[in-house]
Amino acid sequence: MRLLSAGLLFLAAAAAVTATFLPLSELLIRLTPDQPQTAYVTTGWSTRFGATEDEHGPLFGIPAVAAAVAVLVGVRWWKVAFAGAAALAGVTGMLFVYLLNAISFHRQGNITIDPGLEAGFGNGMWVLIAATIVAFGAVVVHPDD
Repeated sequence: MRLLSAGLLFLAAAAAVTATFLPLSELLIRLTPDQPQTAYVTTGWSTRFGATEDEHGPLFGIPAVAAAVAVLVGVRWWKVAFAGAAALAGVTGMLFVYLLNAISFHRQGNITIDPGLEAGFGNGMWVLIAATIVAFGAVVVHPDD
């Protein structure tokens, strides 16, 4: 069981870190009726509008990576594995609610500008949710110390 738990904890930590580099939210918006839609993409480390990258990135990746480190340290101790999984769940939940509010705001606030607006979660958010589930699965099979 220790090997299975360690493998799952490693997988969860790797997925959580990887998720920070994937799009967490994506918005396709047309600023004027005669222009094509432009992508507004947020990752754990940057925000891009088309080809322009915001020099002040959101840094959502920092708490996710910190939680992933706690998950990895949990390979040795069950309590730390549980704390790491809980931290990852907290980061994921906080980010989910924040992005849900931002997506909803963009949809409501820009419908008059671009009725064809598309806004939603990116693959990174779903990978982060999966990492949280895997981390708790690892806690369940982790041998008690």
